[in-house]
Amino acid sequence: MRLLGRLPVLGPFLVELLAPQTIVYRRHGDREDRVRRLRAQGLAMLTIVTGLAYLAWLAGVIDWSHPLIGGAFLGAEIGCLGLFILASTGAWRMRFKPVVAPMSLQAVPTDILITVCGEPLAVVTRTLQAALAVRWPGVKTVYVLDDKGSEEVEALSARLGAVYVSRARDGAGNADYKAGNLNYGLARAHGEYVMTLDADQVPEPDILERLAPYLTIPRTAFVQSRQSFLVPEGDPFYCQDLVFYNTLQPAFDAHDMVLSCGSGVLYRRAALDENGGFATWNLVEDLTTSYELHSRGWKSMYYPYPLAAGLAPDTVWGVYKQRGQWAFDTMRLFFWRNPLLQRGLAWQKRINYFIIGYSYITAGFIAPLFYLIPIWTYVTGHTVLTGREIDFALFRTLYFLTMTLAMRWLFHHHEPGKQFQMLVGLFPIYAVNTIRALWYPRSKPGYTVNNQRPARRARAWPPIVALTPQLALLLANAIGPFYALLMHTTSPRIVAANACVSAMAIWSLSHVCIAALDKHSWQRERDPVTFYALPARH
Repeated sequence: MRLLGRLPVLGPFLVELLAPQTIVYRRHGDREDRVRRLRAQGLAMLTIVTGLAYLAWLAGVIDWSHPLIGGAFLGAEIGCLGLFILASTGAWRMRFKPVVAPMSLQAVPTDILITVCGEPLAVVTRTLQAALAVRWPGVKTVYVLDDKGSEEVEALSARLGAVYVSRARDGAGNADYKAGNLNYGLARAHGEYVMTLDADQVPEPDILERLAPYLTIPRTAFVQSRQSFLVPEGDPFYCQDLVFYNTLQPAFDAHDMVLSCGSGVLYRRAALDENGGFATWNLVEDLTTSYELHSRGWKSMYYPYPLAAGLAPDTVWGVYKQRGQWAFDTMRLFFWRNPLLQRGLAWQKRINYFIIGYSYITAGFIAPLFYLIPIWTYVTGHTVLTGREIDFALFRTLYFLTMTLAMRWLFHHHEPGKQFQMLVGLFPIYAVNTIRALWYPRSKPGYTVNNQRPARRARAWPPIVALTPQLALLLANAIGPFYALLMHTTSPRIVAANACVSAMAIWSLSHVCIAALDKHSWQRERDPVTFYALPARH
């Protein structure tokens, strides 16, 4: 058992499976999570074994008379299995927390920094009122950092009792966007703890009381609360991102490397000072600030309960803009400050940061290969396999089923299929921003705030324009089998095998198309118009 425990990946799983009576559960929720964890780990191992056997078989049946297509197909399969191995082993164990922290609260001076950049006054008012109503036994100061220099926002701050700071009004410009705005406010604040809130993120009254105890743990740079968003019924664009907030962040927490999401996060001022403030290298500060703090040996914690609610995109254009910015920042870090080469990061932290960038490469470049290869077969009559299509369909289906079951248990039943559909369905924006990141090794492009407005306005371009790549591939995969049969480009057996891959492509691309073209309805209490008209809670 001691030897098994020393194996970096399989050891902990085998020890817990073979000798559960020797395990002492000291962490909150570990015992309750044991059944899910063992099922997830077992199914993940089964998927990895099945996937490796499938790849070994596939390499022997590929028709290498088409080396470019055959190599691309095998490479895509290897890339997908690689992402699964990295993601699943990183998410095998999560850290859970009780609602009330077991540590005592230290009432140190605390600042709340609210970044404003042209958001509607009703949105800013609701957030500011809620921030002023946050309970705190020590000194608390709320700063409104207004990058637009609005007289209305200044008057609102004075009327409600917040400190108004505007570098635009001070003639300091707006360099480095949100990070520069935060650093300008940070230089004028004095608290030992610093909370950041976006202008639309309405905090709960107990947000500081819930998060602050974790900063009593030495070398903890920040505590991130779970994000919550106002979304239409059914969350069509998967903005709540339950896989990330309910599985990946708790898994990162187990490695002391939770990612800052930029809002609803409480920082230790000393950590920011050591870091030279919020990171200004990328478009937005959250990911890069986390990266630099972790590289300096600081830890971060996750509070897995929502303590603030804010806006999320409800149109495909808004989703493109937001997710495109995320992808650009991630891939710029991936290419020019790669985590595998970053000094100061432990090996698991390097892998976790690597996974984030690698997932965008998989979505933007690897997944589309599965959409294109069946179309190539329907049109040319050629195939990537040497007459083993039926065996391929059976083997690939078995591999797909084991991976589906593993993801279901790994990701805590938080709709991993829907998350996968959104990830690969947005491949055009991920591919474009991955390529863009290659052009900015030192400088960064212009940036505009993704203002979200309670009154949803029609876009200049209809959503179908944004969906042109997805719809083209979806229709080609739907029509392709019938075209091949009608034009006799290849045998029905080959058409049937490729139709299985086309069905997967259609399923993968359909969700984002439906979400973008469908009309959305809102629950009254989650409708932004209603929400931002409510009074602040005390």
